[in-house]
Amino acid sequence: MPLVEGVSLRILHQALLGEALMGGGSAVIVSDDAGRYLAANDAAVELLGYSREELAGLNARDVSEKTDEQLGEVMAMLKRERSVESVATLRRKDGVVGRIAYMGAESVVGGLPVYITVTAPIATFEPV
Repeated sequence: MPLVEGVSLRILHQALLGEALMGGGSAVIVSDDAGRYLAANDAAVELLGYSREELAGLNARDVSEKTDEQLGEVMAMLKRERSVESVATLRRKDGVVGRIAYMGAESVVGGLPVYITVTAPIATFEPV
């Protein structure tokens, strides 16, 4: 594996990508196949109004205006097609409900299957 001053390119790429996603303007949330939030970037914290620790205890059902059946359909599509693009209606911690476009994709992180959701820039969140 090529090295850059003693650091593998893979590690360097992962670090750069992680840094870019952490401070980017789009919310990024990593969840498991039950919809439980495992990690969230700064924009997700800002968008939803929960601390990172609070988000880690939540599930997609806690912020989505979709019914359990509708969320199940989205998850089934995500598992079948490996990605999904749509508009979500979210409820923030302060009770404000609004819409934002997102893309979800299946991935593997640390050998574990996860689902990564990336929203449009959070400035496009549109209260309804």
